[in-house]
Amino acid sequence: GGSPPTARASFAHAAAPADFDNAQMLLNTEVAIILKQMIDQRRDSGLIPGDHLRNMLDHVERFDLMQRDPARVANVRNASTTAVFDSLHDFELVQIVNLGCDDVDEAKTLIPSLKNKIDHGGVDSLLDNDRLHSILDTVASQRTFDDGAAT
Repeated sequence: GGSPPTARASFAHAAAPADFDNAQMLLNTEVAIILKQMIDQRRDSGLIPGDHLRNMLDHVERFDLMQRDPARVANVRNASTTAVFDSLHDFELVQIVNLGCDDVDEAKTLIPSLKNKIDHGGVDSLLDNDRLHSILDTVASQRTFDDGAAT
């Protein structure tokens, strides 16, 4: 028999690997909020947060396109419950947000399962280029630059 499919192969041919079916996916912004809360709680308790926590927060903040804004996270999470987002696995939504995809071709290149759904989904597919474009616009409306201004 052949070897089991790699994660890369699974991503290209399925909505997401089975390992992600029951996992809670987090946006970089959500991770930054959690880490900041952990650091603050430790400081409030008189403890010095370890370098590993500060380093993780520094790293995730570099890729936090919503500047730790819970309202922006809520807007994306709420939008993701609408019919436009029905065809996305949570894994795909999180990747769209975390990677900051600007256009349909970029999203399909960086997230192969989107390309597979659009190109091979058939007439019953809920995802097409127009719907993906709408999703990208919704997500982009919640991104910020360092000065806090929306993109």
